[in-house]
Amino acid sequence: MKKTLTGLLLVLTLLSGIVMPGVAVFAEEETPVSKSALEITPSGARLKLAPGDILEGKADHCPSGEDGCSINVKNIGSAAIHFRVYMSPYAVSGENNDLSFSEEAATAHTQLSRWITVKNPEGEYVKEAIYSAEPNQSINIPFRVEVPQDIPGGSQYAVIWAQILNDGEGGGIETVGQIGAVITGRSTENSVETAEISEFDFQKFSFGGPLTAQATVKNTGNVDFAAKYYYTARTLFGKELYKQEDFIAAYADTTYHINVEWEETPFLGIFQVEWKVVAADSEQIQTAVVVIMPVIVIVVVVLLLTVVIIWIIIIIRKSKERKARKLV
Repeated sequence: MKKTLTGLLLVLTLLSGIVMPGVAVFAEEETPVSKSALEITPSGARLKLAPGDILEGKADHCPSGEDGCSINVKNIGSAAIHFRVYMSPYAVSGENNDLSFSEEAATAHTQLSRWITVKNPEGEYVKEAIYSAEPNQSINIPFRVEVPQDIPGGSQYAVIWAQILNDGEGGGIETVGQIGAVITGRSTENSVETAEISEFDFQKFSFGGPLTAQATVKNTGNVDFAAKYYYTARTLFGKELYKQEDFIAAYADTTYHINVEWEETPFLGIFQVEWKVVAADSEQIQTAVVVIMPVIVIVVVVLLLTVVIIWIIIIIRKSKERKARKLV
């Protein structure tokens, strides 16, 4: 299924039906890596969010691993730099999963950015901090999440940014570029993972050319999930001829149209096609015989049938004539 570049940035890791957004790198202008560049690890983190919980260090609901609730920012350039760490919403909208990081695009699912603070060089948790890094120096930056008691149900998304700062002309500060780690959370309360599948169908006859299949998936819950689809064509004896399977990242309250196209089909054939879509708690599957019959083949078949019918008529008439002569 064709998706935009932003769609590719959304999902790089899928575990237990939770969509985990991956590396998100956004540079305001091109900067040679040899001079000023940052690397951030991990590219994302997944949290469990319980009402009133405080996540920091190696708390139970922090990511498992040595660093827990923290990110590492490394200066991979050749010059010493200053960089700013701050948070923003990670808002996804529309069928193409368009991204926005502005407060104006904030929704009930992007409140996480307001609950995160990072530890500054003085050891205080703040909403924004400035760090300095020498070439090849890596800095561990802990973050804390203070979950409110009235947390909305479902998924939450935010980005922790590391933004390179350069001294501009006249003593001002210019931003050169930035890189982000996507933080995904799922509430332990009132999370609903449901979907509706409609307009489910696939092409069963063709005069030639590509065969298509389609379906519409609506996320009717409040968490994200991977909507998976499978298109398989086999001969009548079971030999696999073509297979396409993939997934889309389906976000809450959004409808997605799935379109599959088998482009390089045989010139002529009869196949068994299976079309399957799985989304959250919904699944649809259908198997049918599919025929590809070009017009020229139909014309030839019709002509042959016509010849056969005429030949049979002639034989019948001659048989009747012979019987009539015998009776005389």
